[in-house]
Amino acid sequence: MGNIFERKDTFKIEQLNDNPELTALIHNNNTDILCVPESITKSSSTNMVMSQTYTFAKWLKINRKDISIDVANSEGIKILHGNDFWMPIVILASDISVQLFLGLVSNYIYDRIKGALKHDETDVHIEAYYEETPGGVTKKFSYSGSIEGFEKIAKKFDGNKFFGD
Repeated sequence: MGNIFERKDTFKIEQLNDNPELTALIHNNNTDILCVPESITKSSSTNMVMSQTYTFAKWLKINRKDISIDVANSEGIKILHGNDFWMPIVILASDISVQLFLGLVSNYIYDRIKGALKHDETDVHIEAYYEETPGGVTKKFSYSGSIEGFEKIAKKFDGNKFFGD
């Protein structure tokens, strides 16, 4: 039996079938990356965006002027205390691949932790929704775990080969 305090990296890709509001947002999205509140993607009444949403959007606008990002209307920011990076829940446009998004997040995290102490254990939490083409299947990529584990995933991610889809 494992230790409940032991860190564990988890990631998965899921096919989604029954979220018409999410599907409509994917089809009507006019930006490369749209940050959305939790209530869009989960059966939750929490209409808040994740804690890193505005910081990530600002960083992206400064560092990658070629990629557009927008934040959907919400009632506030979900503040979670601790050192973890709770990245915005995003909807990716068809021309933004999951691989490109993971690279952007990796660069953002690197910029944010440059001065962090080596013994700090910081986790990252990511949710990205996208439409896989051809076929128009809506999928969700999620990751929760260490920054080191995330960097390994981001470097070798290929939605077709890496996960066997």
